[in-house]
Amino acid sequence: MSSYTSKWQQPKMRKKSHLMLLVGIALVISMGIIPAAVWGKDIKVLRIGIGIDPDTLVPFQITTMIPFNIAQLIYEPILQYGENGELIPNLATSWKFSPDGKTFTIKLRKGVKFTDGSDFNAYSHKNYIDMQLNPKIRAPFRFFLAAIKNVETPDADTVKFNLKSTFAPMAEVTALGAAMSLKATQPFDINKLRKEHVGAGPYKLVEWVKGERLVLVRNENYWGKRPTVDKIIYRVIPESATRIAMLRSGELDISYSPSPPDIKSLEASPDFNVARPLSTRMIFIGMNTQKGFTKNKYFRQALNYAIDKKAITERVLFGIAKPLEGTMPPSLFGYSRMDNQYEYNPEKAKALLKKANFPPNTEISLISPVGRYNYDKQIAETVQAYLQNIGVNAKLRTYDWPTYQAMTRKPLDKTELELFLLGWGAPYYDADFMTFMFFSSYVQPPRGLNSSFYSNKEFDKLTYMARVVLDKNKRKALYKKATEILWDDAPVIWLHVEPFSIAYSSKFKGIQVLSHEKCYPQYMTYR
Repeated sequence: MSSYTSKWQQPKMRKKSHLMLLVGIALVISMGIIPAAVWGKDIKVLRIGIGIDPDTLVPFQITTMIPFNIAQLIYEPILQYGENGELIPNLATSWKFSPDGKTFTIKLRKGVKFTDGSDFNAYSHKNYIDMQLNPKIRAPFRFFLAAIKNVETPDADTVKFNLKSTFAPMAEVTALGAAMSLKATQPFDINKLRKEHVGAGPYKLVEWVKGERLVLVRNENYWGKRPTVDKIIYRVIPESATRIAMLRSGELDISYSPSPPDIKSLEASPDFNVARPLSTRMIFIGMNTQKGFTKNKYFRQALNYAIDKKAITERVLFGIAKPLEGTMPPSLFGYSRMDNQYEYNPEKAKALLKKANFPPNTEISLISPVGRYNYDKQIAETVQAYLQNIGVNAKLRTYDWPTYQAMTRKPLDKTELELFLLGWGAPYYDADFMTFMFFSSYVQPPRGLNSSFYSNKEFDKLTYMARVVLDKNKRKALYKKATEILWDDAPVIWLHVEPFSIAYSSKFKGIQVLSHEKCYPQYMTYR
C-alpha cells in the first residue's frame, strides 16, 4: 500500500494515471488485501434485540441459549467450537484422556485475569466444578458432571478430573464450563452472584434493567483479541414483529429469531442479512408419560400420526425448518433416521385412540410459550387444530417464558403438564444431551430436564453404556438401539428441527452464528 500512498501525495497527477490508480485500489480491495483496520471500522454501540429476559446469568444455572450467549461474553468458555463443530482451545489449551479413560486432564492458559483482578487458574476452575457438584447448590445441568469422582489440581495450570467411569463426551462437557472468580464465589452467596458478575470474558456487565435491557462494555484487560465492539446493548423485546420493525427502522442492529415470513422478506432486501444455520434444536410437543391419558403409549403414538409435520414446516414456517425423522437433529453424533416414520395418517391415529380407550372429544391441556421459538404460538394452534380433527379437544393456554419454564421444572406430584410445546437444543454435537440428559429417568424434574417424566429401563441402560464406551462405532450402535426404543415409546410428538436465525443490518460484517446456537458479535465491524 505504500506505493499507492506515495502516488496520492504527488501534487500533479495526470487524469489517466489517476484513473489507473483508482482501478488499482479497487482491485486491492476486491482481493481482500487491504488491511482490516482500513476496511472495517470499530463499532461504538451494537444494539441487539432478544425475545426473553434472562432469568439468570450465573453460568451453571442457565438452561436457555440466549442467556447462555450473553453469559459467555462475560465469563468466557473453557473450550470453544469452531465453525465446523470441532473443539478448539480457549481458556484450556490442551486436553486428553488417560490410557484407561478414567482420568481427563486439561491444561489452562496462563496470565488470564478476572475483572476483579484475581487470577484464573486451576484452583478457580476446581472451585467452579465443586460448586456444581455440591447438592446444596442449584445446578440444573449437574448430571453433565455425574461421571466426575473428584477434581485435582497438580499445579496452577493443570486440572485433573478423576472419573467414576469412562465418559466419552467429557471434552464436550468441558466446553460448557466457564471461568468464575474464586474470590467472587467464596464464600458462596447466590444472591451476590446473581448481582455481581465477575468473569474473564471480553465484556463486563454494567447495567441490567429487568424486562428492558442488559448493557455490556468491553473488558480492556481481556486476555484475547481485543473486541471491535465497544458496547453491546441487549434490548428485551418479546414480540418478534416489534424487533424486526425496530431493525428496519434502525433502532436495532441485530435481532434474534425473526419470524419465518420476516426471514424471507429480509433475505430479499439488500439492506439486511440473515444467518440461519439449521440448529441442534428440535421442537416437539412433550407429553406427561406418568399421568392422565398421555400415560398410554397408544395415545401418544396416535398424536404423532395426527400431526402433518411436513405441512407445518412448509406452510406455517415458510420452509425454513425440517421435519424430524429421528429423535434428535441430524447434525448430532449418534443420530439415526427411524425406519418407521410417523407419517400423517388421521385414520390410523383414530384407531390408536380407540385402542387407548380415549373418550372422543375429551378435553386435554396444551400449553405453549410465546416468543421463545419460531412461531411457537402458531405451531401450538396448528397442533390444536390437528388434534381436534381426530377427536382430541386440546385446550390451549400460552405463557411468557419465565412462567412457562417454571412450569416445566415442577416435580411429578406437583406438575400440571399434559401436552406442552417445548424445544431443546444440544449445546454440544453429541447424542448424549438429547438422550441421557433429556430422556433418562435419572433427570426428571426438579433435578433435571426430563419434563415428560419418561422412564424405560432398557433405554436408560443403553444411553448409560453410550456414555462410558469410548469407541465411536460402538457408541453409534448403542444410540441406534436406544433411539429406536424412544421413538416407539413416543414420549413426545416429534415436530421439526428449528433454524437458529439472526437478522442484522447489511452495514455490518463479522458476526459469527453457529448451528449449536452460539452467536458471537464481539468482532463485528462496519463494512
